[in-house]
Amino acid sequence: MAAMKLHRLLVVALLTLLLSACGFQLREEAVLPGGMQRLAIEGADALSPLGRDLRKALTRAGAQVVEDGTGEPSVLRITTNSFRTDVLTVSDSARANEYTLRYQVEFDVVGADGTALLPRQSIELTRIFTFDATQAIGIAAEQDILSKELQREMVQTIMRRLEIIGQSASS
Repeated sequence: MAAMKLHRLLVVALLTLLLSACGFQLREEAVLPGGMQRLAIEGADALSPLGRDLRKALTRAGAQVVEDGTGEPSVLRITTNSFRTDVLTVSDSARANEYTLRYQVEFDVVGADGTALLPRQSIELTRIFTFDATQAIGIAAEQDILSKELQREMVQTIMRRLEIIGQSASS
């Protein structure tokens, strides 16, 4: 019994050592540059999934998200925010078998003084899903899950792009 406990302890210690030696680190919150501590968001409705999730992520990163025109904030301008579903493959009977769900967002960041902090960025994320006529109800649910996953990933991708501004400014 004591030998088994020692064996488990050694396995846990070895795994911990291996995991720390590989350089693995949990992703931390984005660190925004000083010029983006007060930020307004244009082009994304506050109630839309993108607008809501961006506001939460920016707040977690230490930014104060303000309404347009209050003070002199930097502005995150979202010019494109669109989902599109394209047919990827068609069966012998001319029915769609696979679809591609595409989510595209274009944005830029302008400083409080009007200078471009981040030029126009275009991000397109895609997911492929298969259509099975016998599982039509499940397909709608799968598409909804994929859309939510793409929205979460888009917010994280935007936050990483915003973080790059701070890293390039401090270099």
